Amino acid sequence: MLSVQTDTGISIFEGLQIEELWHASRIMGFPSALWRLPHTNEIKLLISIRDGIRKCLPELEKMTPGFVMSTFYWESDQEVLFLEGDIILTFSEENRITTVDNKLGEEHTEVKRLVKLAASASSEEPAGASPAGLLLPIDPHLDAKARFERTVEMAVAAIRQNQFKKVVLSRTKDLAYTEAFQPAQAFQRLVKAYPHAFISLVNLPEENEMWLGASPEGLVEQRSDGIFKTMSLAGTQGARDAAGTIIPKYDIRWGEKEIEEQALVSRYIIECFKKIRLREYLETGPRTVLAGNLYHLRTVFEVDTVDLNFPELASVMLKLLHPTSAICGVPKAPSLQFINDVEGYNRSFYSGFLGPAQVGGDTNIFVNLRTVRFKDGIATFFAGAGITEDSVPEQEWFETELKCDTLLKVIGSSF
Repeated sequence: MLSVQTDTGISIFEGLQIEELWHASRIMGFPSALWRLPHTNEIKLLISIRDGIRKCLPELEKMTPGFVMSTFYWESDQEVLFLEGDIILTFSEENRITTVDNKLGEEHTEVKRLVKLAASASSEEPAGASPAGLLLPIDPHLDAKARFERTVEMAVAAIRQNQFKKVVLSRTKDLAYTEAFQPAQAFQRLVKAYPHAFISLVNLPEENEMWLGASPEGLVEQRSDGIFKTMSLAGTQGARDAAGTIIPKYDIRWGEKEIEEQALVSRYIIECFKKIRLREYLETGPRTVLAGNLYHLRTVFEVDTVDLNFPELASVMLKLLHPTSAICGVPKAPSLQFINDVEGYNRSFYSGFLGPAQVGGDTNIFVNLRTVRFKDGIATFFAGAGITEDSVPEQEWFETELKCDTLLKVIGSSF
């Protein structure tokens, strides 16, 4: 018999699996989040029952365990979405529950209903055995490519006029999905395919939408031992050759455009440190790292907040960093204004931030990249590209296609 840790003794959750509990929480209308941190084997499922989705300032060190989510258009004095961790379950690589943190207790009415519904789902045949083939192409706007390339041309012209040094332009790609599409299965496919990424699936019933993603970019990490980390991640090239084989890391060569793009992001982080007069940090990189079907350049910055007596550093840096130059531009204000003027759509939670706060004493907030929104039968994929003076419009379009494929090739499409 599997021993399950819980605050109320032997857990009534024992024997249930991720998909069953996810399905039950969705039917009951509970906000919930599934995630797997990079380089780990544990999957966590958070279900918010009492408070649903509330809003709060992201004072990370003061929060109770939960899951944070913010749009791209967030100002440092604004509140973000917070899913309270009423129930947090940890699953092993074999999809077995290893620990349960149930704040409500096993006798809570909604907890018992949730478990009963999940248990009944486990005895039924699954509605669809695989998410593959259940994403269907929608007739695209014929001018989508031309329109994006035109915005790149406008950005390059603005850079040459010294309006800003870099801007990140993004676009969307819509596909239809059917009721047979199973997001929890798609999540588990991404978990297996991308061990180096932050894999997440968030249900926002009040918005009638779900967000699935495989983000390579950490924004702020605050460990329980006091270590703070952030990273600069920029520069992109395909990781596979014409035959589909992964190109060895040591064969990757970076051009001046990608090197400068990544250096701009690193300098931005260092400028944020200077604003708070923080000089004691460890900088490692830049190094070539694999993220799905792409290679990037990454530099990691690390600070010991215990030595500095600076427990609120993660919250302070979150306000200074977002939106980073990796998803907005340099300088921030004019590049953000340019995005608002020319992009032509609302990014919503794409290129915002999300992740668990104070779960197990650790906080891990990521930039919401390589992401897809499921809403009203439409799966909207989001992707962006960093534009500098040396950008070539057609190559930037191709980069966004590669980034969309990070999800598409794993969770399935019919083309």
